[in-house]
Amino acid sequence: MRKAKEITVSLWVKIDGKYVLLDSLPADKRRETLVKLNDKAMRAIGYVPVDEVEEPTA
Repeated sequence: MRKAKEITVSLWVKIDGKYVLLDSLPADKRRETLVKLNDKAMRAIGYVPVDEVEEPTA
């Protein structure tokens, strides 16, 4: 039986005009970057955070 090839993924992000390997960032900067990426992805599919939703006026 053939052995399956192992797949590896490297995540690169552009910070201040330079591409940086995500794993090379300090833990706090990595978390901040991932939160921003997640927020952008959620907004792309229509999610709006509750604190940014305008209250309807009657």
